[in-house]
Amino acid sequence: MKNKAGLIYISWMIAVSALILFIFSSLRHELYQSTALDLAAFDQWIYLASQGLPPISSFFGFHMIGDHAAFILYLIVPLYKIYPDVHWLFAVQAIALTIGCVPVYALSLQAGLSINYARAISISYLLYPSLFNINFFTDFRPETIAVPALLWAMWAGISHRTWQLIIAIALVLSCKDILSLTVIAFGVWLWLIQHRRIYGIGCIVTGVVWYLITVGYLVPMLRGGQAGGVVFYSSLGDSPKQIIWNIITNPSLILGKFFASETLFYYLLLLLPVIIGLHWRHIMTIIPALPMFLLNILSDYSPQRDLINHYSLTIFPFLIVWLLRSIWQYQQDKKRGWLKPRFLIVWAMIAFLVLAKYEFFITRYLSSLSNLNSLHTAVSLVQTKGSVLTTSRIAPHLSQRQIINLINIERKPDDISNGSVEYVLLDVRTKNRRNKLEFNPELPNQLKNNQAFKLVYQQDDVYLFKKQ
Repeated sequence: MKNKAGLIYISWMIAVSALILFIFSSLRHELYQSTALDLAAFDQWIYLASQGLPPISSFFGFHMIGDHAAFILYLIVPLYKIYPDVHWLFAVQAIALTIGCVPVYALSLQAGLSINYARAISISYLLYPSLFNINFFTDFRPETIAVPALLWAMWAGISHRTWQLIIAIALVLSCKDILSLTVIAFGVWLWLIQHRRIYGIGCIVTGVVWYLITVGYLVPMLRGGQAGGVVFYSSLGDSPKQIIWNIITNPSLILGKFFASETLFYYLLLLLPVIIGLHWRHIMTIIPALPMFLLNILSDYSPQRDLINHYSLTIFPFLIVWLLRSIWQYQQDKKRGWLKPRFLIVWAMIAFLVLAKYEFFITRYLSSLSNLNSLHTAVSLVQTKGSVLTTSRIAPHLSQRQIINLINIERKPDDISNGSVEYVLLDVRTKNRRNKLEFNPELPNQLKNNQAFKLVYQQDDVYLFKKQ
């Protein structure tokens, strides 16, 4: 009976949390704060696939699978067949992130914790700042679906649930090519720490094979020769092979990065929400997180070392499992008796209030209020599925078409009129994340004087041109 009550409690937590995440991401989108890369690209890929058209992005110029071999996107296509709407992506992401508390709850009970502790750790999972930040800042990422799948795989591997483990690992691998490294490390953990030798070897072999197929062949082939994300490691090499070789043969290239002040602060950010209950004896629980953790540290791209972007997405679930196993250890050692469920929840709430970026709603996302109605009106006037040229923040509202491209500072009226563009939609007030206008501020006036285009709408510095 208690276990049933616990599941009902968890179900309510999931429903409320998923609704909150969905509302926040939808509101951000309605405020024209979502961006072309990556929301518009995913929306375009999935829409084209749902219409039976080749899912080739006009932003990138390559097939949907070329984006890190995210085969999981094909499971979202049927939803777009029902009704093509970008809000499906927000819903899938919100549910995927919040449903992860189910395996967290199960892992807590599996470790020998009481229902009250299992609930508290599930709440700690939902309040982990990265979960909220990623949903509120990065629009949509397929690897959010890997979060509950990884936790499910941990539970299944420990419980000897073979088929559930296979399905969970398949889901993880279908989300992103580089997660093959996480699966390899997960296999090492299963084999050496959990003593599940067959499961461990199976995961290692599967991860290696998937890495070779996707990172080594499929993705470079679809992208025209280069694996995704290599540009973030240019200081280490120009290809995955060269990067690995340089790390092995010249470790001095990377040693300094582990102790840089920015990296030390990243350690603190990751650990702070759970540090109150961690025990050193169970540090090996984070072995599966090490590949993504190391990639973030070694990257030349500093946003990989924060709790705002999606790069820590497959790290924090293992920190939660470290926490729950540590609490069990303290109970066995009869130490930290003050570490009650209520205290865990309070600590998680404090960490959330300090590290979650809910203030972005006020400090960043209200910037388009002055001409929001004009933006909605202009978008509604694009009545065909013809090609569009627009800005990054407008693109996600018009991405369900075969051709949509982003304006840039180099584009001139003659270049635009000589192309296949049917609509040009510009917003002079809205700037990009670098606080710069994406196009020449004189472009609207230049297009007005261009006979190839007709000004369809102008209001509050929003301009919509249609090719005549």
